[in-house]
Amino acid sequence: MYFKYQTRILLTQLKLPRCYATGQKPPPKERRPVGLAHPPDPKTVSCDYIGPPDPHSNLRPYVRHYDDNETALAKKLRLMRIEVEAWNASFWSRHNKRFYEEKEDFIRLHKEAGNDDISADRMSVFYKTFLDKNRRIHLMYNLSWYMKNFDMLTLAFMVHVQNLLARAKRRTGD
Repeated sequence: MYFKYQTRILLTQLKLPRCYATGQKPPPKERRPVGLAHPPDPKTVSCDYIGPPDPHSNLRPYVRHYDDNETALAKKLRLMRIEVEAWNASFWSRHNKRFYEEKEDFIRLHKEAGNDDISADRMSVFYKTFLDKNRRIHLMYNLSWYMKNFDMLTLAFMVHVQNLLARAKRRTGD
């Protein structure tokens, strides 16, 4: 058993990309940015698209596919998902803006006090203070997030049951 893993260990010690050690192809040297210049039209695509991260919220936006013949329940689920995604992106955009503004203020104040080099320990004090100060906001966000997700899961379950019943009805009708 020792000899089985010895080759992999030796290859990983060469500090090559992990795929060499597992026998996979190496990654391409030049990576082009992935994504579209404009989001696709939800009526013309055959599946959901996930876009590049938003610069403000750091969340990847969705373009939800839908059919013209979607049921009222499926439409309700799709619209709820879009609403929750917009709420989530809005929260994280505001949160990140507040975080970066306070971080810049923290750094500026330390530089004005004569501390040009801010250590990781001092930054950890800022991070802890920021999290403590926003604890209640994060708690309320988490509660809201869980409740919204539970509602979506319940609705998704109902859509799934509806689809199963429709499929069973088609099978018995054919």
